[in-house]
Amino acid sequence: MKIDNSGYLFKAILLTVCGVLLTFFPGVLAWVFYIIGGIVIIGSLLTGFSGGDGGSLFSVGMVGAGIGLFIMYLPKLISTHIAGIAGLILVIVGIVQIVRSRKKDFTNGMKTVQLVFGILLLVAGIFFMFNPFHASKIIRILTGVVLLLFAAFNYYVVYVINQRNAGNISSSSGSSPDIIDTSGVEKPDEINNRIE
Repeated sequence: MKIDNSGYLFKAILLTVCGVLLTFFPGVLAWVFYIIGGIVIIGSLLTGFSGGDGGSLFSVGMVGAGIGLFIMYLPKLISTHIAGIAGLILVIVGIVQIVRSRKKDFTNGMKTVQLVFGILLLVAGIFFMFNPFHASKIIRILTGVVLLLFAAFNYYVVYVINQRNAGNISSSSGSSPDIIDTSGVEKPDEINNRIE
């Protein structure tokens, strides 16, 4: 049975595009938000001013224009606060890891590994919180690299599915002359040959 891999291929292409844009061309991503916000604003203003009786769609158009402005402001908001948000999350995860390492009884040095991991997360979180300008660039690049890794994984899944599909096609493409009948049932031609 042939397995469909189009969903994995679509995800891989989308992740590759997003990862490349986020890692190497962050300005392009900001322009995408500006274009989308502009389209929303223009569409909302046209809807608001061409509203029906008594301008009933005017308020809806103004709310839509406000949403468009928010979409246009998103890149600046994200670039300004992403380091602080990521730092806070890392600090919380680091504290949780440190507390878990102190409470649980691990064997084979896992307690030390978890404690060191928690301390590293805590230090990274504090660094991201108090050095936001450089950290936001690091976080953006790391996010792009992670997206590219996920894209590579999806490409690998597509490759494996293609290999399996090729194996299924070759094995089901008809009977091979090398197949031996071991069913134990004699064929009528064989019985006639023995009688003669």
